[in-house]
Amino acid sequence: MSNGQKLIIIVDDDQAVRDSLQFALRLEGLCVHVHGGAAALLADPALSRAGCVILDHRMPQLDGFALFNTVQERNPHLPAILLTSHATPRVRARANAAGVRTVLEKPLLENVLIDNIRSILN
Repeated sequence: MSNGQKLIIIVDDDQAVRDSLQFALRLEGLCVHVHGGAAALLADPALSRAGCVILDHRMPQLDGFALFNTVQERNPHLPAILLTSHATPRVRARANAAGVRTVLEKPLLENVLIDNIRSILN
């Protein structure tokens, strides 16, 4: 990671999603760490340097909201993007109340993820 470059961290229990997001973001020149769940993310020493965390809404141990609450205890100003297959008004309201910057619905279309990341980092 070059000096001044912000780290993007992806947490998703689906290996294919992690791989495809990591590939796409690295093509955009971003530094990316990926994790399959909460324990791996919370053990990542680079968490304090992250510029954005991308969380899957539904994961086995901790869902995206519970994980974001835990992450905020360590890094209270870390912006988050929540990925979900069900972007219902209830999910969006809950995300807004939790301080999640953006809720994006899977499948991700066009450049919606990278556009949101760039907006957060700028």
